[in-house]
Amino acid sequence: MPSNGKAAIRQVVHGYLDAWLRERDLARVLGWHAPQVSGFGTGGDEAAFTPEDVERVVGRDIEQVPEPFDYEIHREDVRLVTDQVALVMLVFDMQLDTRGQRVRLNGLRASLLLHRTDDGWRLEHLHGSFPASVHDADEPYPVKELEERAHVLERLVRERTHSLEAAQRRLERLATTDPLTGLHNRMKASEVLADEIRRAERHGGVLGVIMMDLDHFKPINDTLGHGRGDAVLTEVGRVIAARIRETDRAARWGGEEFLILCPQGDVMATSQLAEDLRRTLEATDFDTGHTLTASFGVAQLTPGESAEALVDRADRALYAAKNAGRNQVQGT
Repeated sequence: MPSNGKAAIRQVVHGYLDAWLRERDLARVLGWHAPQVSGFGTGGDEAAFTPEDVERVVGRDIEQVPEPFDYEIHREDVRLVTDQVALVMLVFDMQLDTRGQRVRLNGLRASLLLHRTDDGWRLEHLHGSFPASVHDADEPYPVKELEERAHVLERLVRERTHSLEAAQRRLERLATTDPLTGLHNRMKASEVLADEIRRAERHGGVLGVIMMDLDHFKPINDTLGHGRGDAVLTEVGRVIAARIRETDRAARWGGEEFLILCPQGDVMATSQLAEDLRRTLEATDFDTGHTLTASFGVAQLTPGESAEALVDRADRALYAAKNAGRNQVQGT
């Protein structure tokens, strides 16, 4: 009879897999079972000795992962043990989309023992296994696979977050740093100045400001080129950064002009720092063919004074130094 042949057995097996995997239909799955069906699943507690055990295991699998699986059989061996008993051995892959992830399960193995009844071939026993995999007793393999995938995703998210945070820090540095000197740019310096004024007013502290301008800088660009001029500005930035205190903040204010903020710096201390910078710059070889000097204006915050007024006083002191012959420090 054709119903006894291997083709009929394959049809039953494929119908069973479709009902379980593609349709996730518990009632249809149970309809393919023989009255005394049993089986072994992949979980530690998936030893089903009775039809009730089988229904529990299959039902839990469908409940935990209701999404449909697609499957592809790579090898199928059908053996007629007797006219009434058949053994089918399968190797197949499955995949599904669940919880926002695509999960592939490759190399699954199954042994199915079928018994021919008055209603046709029915599943008597199923034994499923996966290549080396460890998961909890009450978990079907896809859930464990998702957990492992989740760990990978969590690590990738952490790495991506760290990467984004690092990128954000780089962007902040680019937005607040002068590219030539590595000092604050004018926008950042204005923010810091406003913060320091508020802090000084709140705590009754002092705040000193130095405005510095390189003397005769334009001829360097005109005679040696802007590349040499940029190199000089870079080196000036290094000199300033090396000489100021950790609490001081320095910025390129514009062109060859620099602003230095000195929290807790009175006029004397701020003037001493300006003089130290003046001497250091004068003694530094900038490879321009002549000595480079700078002029300095110093001012100290007065009660109720605005940032604009404080910088303006330092700027006026700077131009007083320029008018007095350059390469010197003047204060207000």
